[in-house]
Amino acid sequence: MSLGAIRTDSGLARAVLIAAGVLCLALAFVFAKWHFANASSSRVEQKELADLMIELGPSDPQTHFAAAVLREQTFEPADAARSLAAYESAASLAPNNYLVWVALARARSQNGDDAGAEAAFRRATELAPSYSDVQWAFGNWLIRAGRADEGFALLRTAAIGRPEYMPPAAVTAMSLFDGDPARVRQRLGDTSAVNAALAAYFLSNKKFDEAVESWGRVDAVDRRGVYKQAGDQLAAQLAAAFRYRLASSVMAGMTDDGAPTPGILCNGGFESGIKLRDQRLFDWQIGSGTEPQIGLNETQKRTGGFSLFLIFNTMQAADMRQIAQTIAVESGAAYIFEGYYRSELKGSLAWEIVNAADGKSLARTSTIGTAADWTQFRAEFTVPPTSDGVTVRLVRDGCTSSVCPISGRLWLDDLSITKK
Repeated sequence: MSLGAIRTDSGLARAVLIAAGVLCLALAFVFAKWHFANASSSRVEQKELADLMIELGPSDPQTHFAAAVLREQTFEPADAARSLAAYESAASLAPNNYLVWVALARARSQNGDDAGAEAAFRRATELAPSYSDVQWAFGNWLIRAGRADEGFALLRTAAIGRPEYMPPAAVTAMSLFDGDPARVRQRLGDTSAVNAALAAYFLSNKKFDEAVESWGRVDAVDRRGVYKQAGDQLAAQLAAAFRYRLASSVMAGMTDDGAPTPGILCNGGFESGIKLRDQRLFDWQIGSGTEPQIGLNETQKRTGGFSLFLIFNTMQAADMRQIAQTIAVESGAAYIFEGYYRSELKGSLAWEIVNAADGKSLARTSTIGTAADWTQFRAEFTVPPTSDGVTVRLVRDGCTSSVCPISGRLWLDDLSITKK
């Protein structure tokens, strides 16, 4: 195809072409200004630059929003008014953006315009009726405005959509209602989520009995399901505070399989197996290492289907790993710890009972040495009046130095604790 030339001999043609060129340049300049302003608003760092961006892109809501945020952060009285004006402009340019309306509501509230703030919050709610963030912001504003019933209704709805909102909602309610959990449940509901949040609140304030009472109101299915991790943390923190009976009651409500009971040694016959890692709080705790080797034995057992089987072969007393269990008990009460063993040991062991709170020894069995038949070991002890937990642990016996050889095999079965 041949190329043709456009004749521009006439003055009218030249004028048309010049006008078209000027129009294209003008449109390109306007577009470039808008694009530059829009791009810069997302990374602007100085309020003066934000104002410049507004001049370059006056119809872009992002530039107005960026200027509003930056001036709001100066905390200067003069900037507060300019920040509010920029939020107003952003909302007028983006009337269907709920985030802008939430920001405007907060700005109006900070400037004393409560009616305007409520109107902006309601506009945001109309635009995003099911968004938890909007409900949360509006609900908190209503509470600060003295409209607690409306506010907590919105917080409750927000926490349904975003469960992480329930703990701070409970903290707010406890602060407002003088620490009365009944009034909190009245406003937020007597639900598993509310009671789990209250348990965490009381625990953080070291009100352990109240924490367990609130935890007990969590639905049994939820305790073993959605809130199991929270229950594990509650029990662990109670034990760390040396409240073993409370920790035991929390753990008991989370499982039917070997649930801990105060005054009862768990799995003393080893019929439920043992875990070498990830043990629960009141399970047998087996330390890391290889000395001794530990497993179950179904050939040599006193009763049931299994005994605990240990193989020793070391020269060092410090090599022995932990074999222990913590039991919740009654303060000041007297107990008997007993069990049975068979042994082909060269070396000696013993069971020691210590105060779980401070590790001080309460009693110790006689030496576990060689025994061809099942032989009983036994120790009596009294729980200190200031403690409600003890730990039984297998320890080396008769070692006078770090070099303390032991070798051979040991079987254990039918361990128990009974109150005198």
